[in-house]
Amino acid sequence: MCSRITGLLRDVAYGATFGTTGAFSAFVVAFTIPNIFRRVFGEGALSEAFVPLFNEKLEQDGKPSAFRFLSTVLTLTAAALVAVVVLGVIVCLVLQPLFPNGHANTTLRLLPVMLPYTLFICLFGLLCGVLNSFRHFAMPALAPILLNVVLIIATLFVCPRLGTQPDEQLFGLAVAVVVAGILQLAILLPVLRRFGFVLTRVKGLLTPDIRRLSKLMVPGIVGASIYQINVMCDRILALSLESWAAAALFYSERLVYLPVGVFAVALSAASLPLMSRAVAAGRQEEVVDAIGYGLRHVIFLSVPCVLVLMMLGQEVITLLFGRGSFDDASLRQTFAALLFYVPGIPAFAAVKIVRAGFYSHQDMKTPVKVGVFCLILNIVLSLILMDPLGHRGLALSTTIAAWVNVLVLGFLLCRRLRPPAAALRPVVLSVLRVIAAAVAAGFLIAYFKPIVVAEFFSDAITLVISLVAASVTYLAVLTVLSGREPFELIAVVRRKTR
Repeated sequence: MCSRITGLLRDVAYGATFGTTGAFSAFVVAFTIPNIFRRVFGEGALSEAFVPLFNEKLEQDGKPSAFRFLSTVLTLTAAALVAVVVLGVIVCLVLQPLFPNGHANTTLRLLPVMLPYTLFICLFGLLCGVLNSFRHFAMPALAPILLNVVLIIATLFVCPRLGTQPDEQLFGLAVAVVVAGILQLAILLPVLRRFGFVLTRVKGLLTPDIRRLSKLMVPGIVGASIYQINVMCDRILALSLESWAAAALFYSERLVYLPVGVFAVALSAASLPLMSRAVAAGRQEEVVDAIGYGLRHVIFLSVPCVLVLMMLGQEVITLLFGRGSFDDASLRQTFAALLFYVPGIPAFAAVKIVRAGFYSHQDMKTPVKVGVFCLILNIVLSLILMDPLGHRGLALSTTIAAWVNVLVLGFLLCRRLRPPAAALRPVVLSVLRVIAAAVAAGFLIAYFKPIVVAEFFSDAITLVISLVAASVTYLAVLTVLSGREPFELIAVVRRKTR
């Protein structure tokens, strides 16, 4: 939660300093490239294939064997990423003369500066999976705060000193990205040493374990790349629409992925090592329980976010971003995209839990096959919808593809696990209770909002009063309907704060 709040403050600083300018759109596109590698390798295919194997070795062979495996994987990963960074810088330098002007040139000049971030953030993601395997979740969750704080400082205090134009100022932000990546990786190393890990020189890199990991990674790379290709295509198509479109999509995405990043990523990160060990030990019922628990809680936490951003999104955007370079036009452009992204929040969240069910069984191929279909669907829908709806069509196509993805994967996972009706019933009842509670809270917002506005309160007070009233109603209705999720969440917080 702390890392996501500082991330939100970082985006507020972006909005005040750069708004939805074309130069910031170019930065968004450039930053997408190292983030693709981060999500494909650091948090994606490599980590998702490595964590089950690492936990299997912990469970069956002990810590020394698992750490030798980790040393080998780190050595190979670092070598491959260095090669990728060098190649990427060369490609950018070759392409720059072909695009002497415009936002494409800005993107190609920013990208070589930020590419080394790829190395540090991918290794960081891999080590986070290791720490999660030892049930240490705090430092991996808190480390991104460093990234956000460094970027906030760079945006507010460094960039304005580098020139008067956004094109000049954004180079300070690109350097800050790399500095933050180094700091994130550095703070994990002492924690790993406390668990007994020391990087050792390995002999014979292509061991049977590495071959097995590579075999699992290939479909995972394809699957994780599919989503990132979606993101890249959306941003390139947005640049082809209007200079501000990519930036407007960026700000709306940040609001949509805030709850997903807080709840769904945390639940999936905690669930994968536990499910992997349960699979290795043959305890299939624990896998079913973990998936059911994760789905119930992401639904309980994500549906109210849909309600709030649909009904109070304009006030949220104004409160967070409405200052400096983020003018009324930026507000309208961002809110228009947000309305079409918001219905996808439960799907964006739930798919992380469902995919973890496949990864715990070391099945990387099924999510890839479904992902390829959804990639094609998303691109086709984007091309169809961007003409009548503009950048809103790109948001809507992403939402539709996300729902298709999670529903198909959920059906296939049920067919594989064959959970008993007693395991499915709590999830179904939870969905019905959450929808009923959200509808009640929605009616309350619709009733209270005009009254609060009529009492000449500011947008901030209107938002706070509406949120408090809606939250109380949502939780009260859930309690009356015997919803377990609020009490389970409170119990976890109490245990952790004793």
